[in-house]
Parts: sequence; structure tokens; C-alpha cells
Amino acid sequence: MPTTQVDYEAVFRSLPVPVLLLTPDFVMVDANSAYEQVSGHSRAELVDRNIFEVFPDNPSEPGVSASSNLSESLRRVAQSGQPDMMGLQRYDVEVPARPGVFEERYWCPVNVPVLGPDGTVQLLLHSAEEISDLIRKYVEAQAANA
Repeated sequence: MPTTQVDYEAVFRSLPVPVLLLTPDFVMVDANSAYEQVSGHSRAELVDRNIFEVFPDNPSEPGVSASSNLSESLRRVAQSGQPDMMGLQRYDVEVPARPGVFEERYWCPVNVPVLGPDGTVQLLLHSAEEISDLIRKYVEAQAANA
């Protein structure tokens, strides 16, 4: 049976779930197409930038600690070399065409180490499936039953 060559970059770009690759100090090095679509930013706008510069906390929501929750999870992954599944997170995203305007968004993030040949963490894989519509529908259903 012939061995098939796999183009892993094409696989990464085609994944239906948003995926971002970061250095252990949170600099974005790549984003797949699904991540570009859900974030509203092109790969060129993301690469070589710190994730928290591009995706800051919503200043209108002082009680939300989305960036610190994500930062803590990424640090755990970088230090332990183990995946970290975060719970449901509210992480509002600035609307790209409207600076200073944030949209309420909900995510199910998972952070995974990418190990080098020597077993050390080389990259952090951040996958965040957006579930904002599901949360909104749930809230609407709860309000209708109240």
C-alpha cells in the first residue's frame, strides 16, 4: 500500500474549528481560516503580535476577566506541557471596522502544547469554538419561560 504524503499546512488551514498558534510568550505565529473568519482579522493582522494587544478586555465590562483567564490557561500549558480545557468564557471582541466598539461573545477554549523533538513546549495551540448564538438562544428561552 503506497504511503500518502499529508500536507499538514493545508490540513491546518482547512480545519473547521478556529485555531491559533502562539509562542509560549503569547505572540501569534499562525491562524487558520476559521480563526480569521471568527475573529474578523486576517492572518497578516495577527501574526507577530501579542494576542492580548489584538484582543484586549472590553473596557466597558470591568468585571470581565477574560484575558486574565486565558493568560492563566496558556501559562499552565506552557509550564506543564499538558492541555488545558477552559470552561465557558465570555470574551468580548472589538469590532474590527469600529475601534472601541465591542461585541459580546462566548467561547469554549482549549489550549494544547505543541512539543518539539526534545519534549519541550515550542508552541501553544489555542482553539476557541464560538457559541455566542447558542448562549443567546438559551437566554431567550429562559426569559420566555420566566
